[in-house]
Amino acid sequence: MRPAARRLLLGLAVALALADGSVVTLALPDILAEFDVEIPTVAWVLTSYNIVLALAAVPAALLARRRARTVCVAGVVVFAAASAACAVAPSFAVLLAARCVQALGGAAVITASLELLAAQEPSDEEAVRVWVRAGILGAALGPAAGGIVTQVLGWEWIFALQVPAALVAVAAIWGAPTREPVSEPAERPDVPINAALALLSAALAAALFLLVLLLVNGWRLDPAVAGVVVTVMPLAAIIATSYAGRIEGLLVRAAAGAILVAGGLAALGLLPGANWLWTIPPQLLVGAGLGLALSALTQRALAGRASQVLHGGWTIASRHAGVVLGLLLLTPLFTAALDRNQDEALAAGTAAVLDSAVPPLDKLRVAQDVLTEVDRAKGRMPDVAPAFEGHDEPAYRSLEAALIDQLDRAATNAFSSSFLLGATLALAALVPLALAVRRR
Repeated sequence: MRPAARRLLLGLAVALALADGSVVTLALPDILAEFDVEIPTVAWVLTSYNIVLALAAVPAALLARRRARTVCVAGVVVFAAASAACAVAPSFAVLLAARCVQALGGAAVITASLELLAAQEPSDEEAVRVWVRAGILGAALGPAAGGIVTQVLGWEWIFALQVPAALVAVAAIWGAPTREPVSEPAERPDVPINAALALLSAALAAALFLLVLLLVNGWRLDPAVAGVVVTVMPLAAIIATSYAGRIEGLLVRAAAGAILVAGGLAALGLLPGANWLWTIPPQLLVGAGLGLALSALTQRALAGRASQVLHGGWTIASRHAGVVLGLLLLTPLFTAALDRNQDEALAAGTAAVLDSAVPPLDKLRVAQDVLTEVDRAKGRMPDVAPAFEGHDEPAYRSLEAALIDQLDRAATNAFSSSFLLGATLALAALVPLALAVRRR
């Protein structure tokens, strides 16, 4: 196999495994509805994968230092088998268990792929660049791809399609050249850089996880439409990564990226209205920051290291520990805010019903139908449209529009504090970066 083709397939394997940290984000509403669980519970479909990946990355890297090809092949097989189990999971518990196994395979694939790339690239630096770009592409494109597949085929197909995609990579791995096993003792990780990676990844969880929930659960966009909307972020990340080399200094580039991410998240926290167009400029900022900061921090963590694969494992562990931190901090915050703002919206909606031009005898029926939809929503923003089916009179249409406006405002306000917390986490990444500059 030609080196370019092998590089492409190894990059595909890395992108696929890292995309799974966020690929089901837009499918969460459908998974939530199918298994009849609450938002904090369904978030564990993301959290479980990221926890196991964070815990398994360094052990997998230690194994990959000695038997990279074997570890990578085993990882692909485990990842593919677990993906198939996710696709046919009969219960939420089985889905979570399969996700954990999937993360074990993903950790092996991601870390061993770096070692295999280093064996065929002209330099370790080039291998790291290929590995980092594949990872950023996968992590950023995950939600968009998952949303489109969910809308067109169903959420199960997110996992079913990963099986053949993963197995294709075996052809590249099977005949890949390897290097002599590393005999040097393991070097300590770069603590400030990995801390910055963790904090920045926690902030990015707000962008990747909360934004799609706002679009689908809050503003009731179809998953495919939301998937198209959030492609702005990965496109900006890809462009920023391509031009990142023009900014002198990895730490300067990382700091610039963290500031851009913070600015984008702050803008999402201050949206003036419930319209997806308002999310485009913030997404451009977050995507550009993602492309600049993650590539710079990862390259800095691996620069000059004797064992690239081990320190690659540390960066993966730090990134996904940060994602878990972000999910654990943000999920209860926005869930509580969602409940609070929904109650306020219903109070305002009650006033709107009473003040409407709907015939007095119908007001009680409309109010009861709306409350039925609220109970059916189970913690999500309700869809009040069914309460107005069969009524096309102007008074009913006007009341429906008023209630939808109240709910849209409630959803936007509910996510605001979580986005602002994400911006704070991104700015906090500047503290370990400052320590790294002082140490240098």
